[in-house]
Amino acid sequence: MGKAGRPSVPAVIKELSGTIRKDRTRGGIEFDRITEVPKPEVWLDVKAKKYFKSVCSLLIRKKLLNEANVPLVLLMAQEFSTYEKACRELQKNNDYINETDKGYQQPSPWIAIRNAAQKNYREIASLFGFDPLSSQRIGPATGGEKDPFDKIQDKYK
Repeated sequence: MGKAGRPSVPAVIKELSGTIRKDRTRGGIEFDRITEVPKPEVWLDVKAKKYFKSVCSLLIRKKLLNEANVPLVLLMAQEFSTYEKACRELQKNNDYINETDKGYQQPSPWIAIRNAAQKNYREIASLFGFDPLSSQRIGPATGGEKDPFDKIQDKYK
């Protein structure tokens, strides 16, 4: 069951809007932010490595990739690759239903593999804001350029 009431606002946003109260903030763990795409693990397949690199570069631009998030991105990339492989296997022989040796029909095991990979991918991707609902919590993607207002503020710091 979910938490009732208004969703909590991150401390960074409260600080920017001037409504932060020290007695209501919780100390979180700070991790070092990663600014370059890390080398993918050797156990990832080729498609997963390619997807890992693209997701990492996207998260770096968004300033969401840190050293604690890399294993999650690895898992997400491998799940996406598994989903893609399962879809290819199902399309290859149009093999959605298998006949057993006794003449019974049963769904292909690739259907269960595809569905599990899709579920796992969606759960991990929602942590990074890759679905419409969770993207509202995280905010719009930031580009490489600084906002002009930030440049003006930097002069007076």
